[in-house]
Amino acid sequence: MAPRVSSYYNPEVYTVNPWESLAAARNKMMRYHVRRLVVVDEEERPVGILTVSDIAEALLGRYQSRPLDTIRVDEVMTRDPVTVEITKSVKTAAKLMIKHRIGGLPVVSADGRLVGIITKTDIVRAFADRFKGKYTVEDFMRPAYAKANKGHSVFYLWRLIQLDPSGKIIVIDENNRPIGVITKWDLANVTVPVEMLAARGKDRFRRRKTRDRYRDKIVPYREYFVPLAESIMTPDPITVRPDMDAAEAARIMVDEGIGVLPVVGEDGSLLGIVTKREYLIAIATRG
Repeated sequence: MAPRVSSYYNPEVYTVNPWESLAAARNKMMRYHVRRLVVVDEEERPVGILTVSDIAEALLGRYQSRPLDTIRVDEVMTRDPVTVEITKSVKTAAKLMIKHRIGGLPVVSADGRLVGIITKTDIVRAFADRFKGKYTVEDFMRPAYAKANKGHSVFYLWRLIQLDPSGKIIVIDENNRPIGVITKWDLANVTVPVEMLAARGKDRFRRRKTRDRYRDKIVPYREYFVPLAESIMTPDPITVRPDMDAAEAARIMVDEGIGVLPVVGEDGSLLGIVTKREYLIAIATRG
């Protein structure tokens, strides 16, 4: 029998009300280390979903001039969320996530009340349980991915991350080796100095002077306002080889709480990536 949502969903679901502020919602996400909140009404029925992507878009998009504590959740949330009944199969949940391009589904009872949530992580856990020894990472890895170097600005990173279906960027060194990972969560938590918001072009840095201890002289340098990739990335990402058991790689994702594994060759160079999205597709198509 195909695994059911009831076996993999999480009954511990974090919620927020539509009238609460985005600041309160963001603080709740950070406190509980979650990427999404279910927005519920007075009867505990889902009326929306608020994700880290929504907050990132608010911070870097049309709401950037407003303080977070003045923005209501219902201004930013996705309304009329797609839900799944607790009795449905995990395969059904995976298909819904793919169809609607979402990373989590509120789980509801027969009368539509919220009882939990099932996310891509739960789907990956189902894959790890059911497909041990059947596939390798190479069977699922994606050779096309978003990559940047450590000197790219947060503005470039935000544009780049919109193009990646899983919302991940791999930061590489000069030898095409992965040295860091950037997610939408990282971009949502960037602190941008006030000076930078009004700056353009060459004005996005301050001219400073410092002592060069090797030449024993004062030299000029630029202090940039714009956060760069190296300052916000998660360094030293866990990597996998193409011939690793795909279920073992899935288990690493779940146990380490990560959403992407760079796939590297014998010399450490980047060959591709495997993300939760690839496992989601596998469950949806292979059950």
